[in-house]
Formats: sequence, structure tokens, C-alpha cells
Amino acid sequence: LLAVLPTAIASDAVLCTDGSAMLASAARDLGIEHHALNTLRGERKRGAWHVQNVNAHHSRLKGWMARFRGVATSYLPNYLGWFRALERNAQVGAGPASLLRLAMT
Repeated sequence: LLAVLPTAIASDAVLCTDGSAMLASAARDLGIEHHALNTLRGERKRGAWHVQNVNAHHSRLKGWMARFRGVATSYLPNYLGWFRALERNAQVGAGPASLLRLAMT
């Protein structure tokens, strides 16, 4: 995974986590800025740094995936792509026709 991440993450990226030692180590290995919040003590935000976007996204993804009652690991990228397309479509307010166009390309 760490072999792929340097090409996928900008050198000026900032990682904000819940204090996970593993993620702190990954940030160090990648040479990116890291801000760890102590969520066990209720710290959800420190200045501009917060983990709520990730928590909200994770919650929406879990809720959406629950309807399938599990998916085969080999198909997981397809489901994640489907979810990402739905999320982006909702953000821009595009109609179903644009989603159908996206699926057909």
C-alpha cells in the first residue's frame, strides 16, 4: 500500500487522524504533515483540523453498503465506484440522466 500512496497523495497533503499510531507512522514514511486528534478524550476538532468529514463519509458508505448485506471482495472496487459516483452526482445536483451517461461510458 505504501508503494502506491506516494503517487496518489500530493507532497503538500495534510493527514488529520484520530491518533492512530499506524496512520502517524504512514504519514512519517510518506513525509506528509500529520495532525492527530485525541478522539478518546472527545477531541473532534483543533483549529482547522477535524475528522468529521471522514466520519460522516464513512457513515454514509456503511449505510449505503448495508442494503447489499455484504459484497464479494473482488467486486468491492465496483461498489466503491458506484458510491463515489452517487456522492459526486448529489454534490453537483445533476439529474439521473447524467448518472446514466456516466455509467455508459
